[in-house]
Amino acid sequence: MQFFLASLVIVLLRLIGVMNAAVWLGAAFFFIVGVAPVVFSPDLKTYLGEIWPGFVAQRVIERLFVLQYFCSIIALVHAFAEWLYLGKPLHRLTMSILAGLFLIAFAGGLFVAPRLKLWHEVKYGYARGTTSTPVQRAQAAKNFATVHGIFQTLNVIALCGLAIYMWRVTVPGNGARFTPANKFRS
Repeated sequence: MQFFLASLVIVLLRLIGVMNAAVWLGAAFFFIVGVAPVVFSPDLKTYLGEIWPGFVAQRVIERLFVLQYFCSIIALVHAFAEWLYLGKPLHRLTMSILAGLFLIAFAGGLFVAPRLKLWHEVKYGYARGTTSTPVQRAQAAKNFATVHGIFQTLNVIALCGLAIYMWRVTVPGNGARFTPANKFRS
């Protein structure tokens, strides 16, 4: 019975880690390759105007960051659970990638996305309760372009980090020489 429970914990930990990495990588890839090009396509701007594609993209980005928050927290908890229950070492590369992805997710969601939203509102003159001058609109457009470039760069860096993390999660590491890598520690 104890062997069965230990095996079940090992399988569940592995499943949680792989599924979390797959969802995280898939969402980031789908946003960069599928959603962003469609939202900012010339056809959509022709039909909806200049304002609405950016408005829609901001709402999608907000949801993407919420997903990244959850996935980064699950990944960190998963790494520590494997270390605690299975004795799997916390590799410096994997933990550095996770820490970087965690920081990118929270910095993007808490600092970059709100600024993009504000500058988009000022750029197109629909900021709540305020009116913007042409000079403010031009400055907001410049700031928006700069921060949007930083945001896109961070997305590509995060996608590369997620691909490496996915590989690290799916490929079993080398265990100790005389102890099986998947032995449950009690």
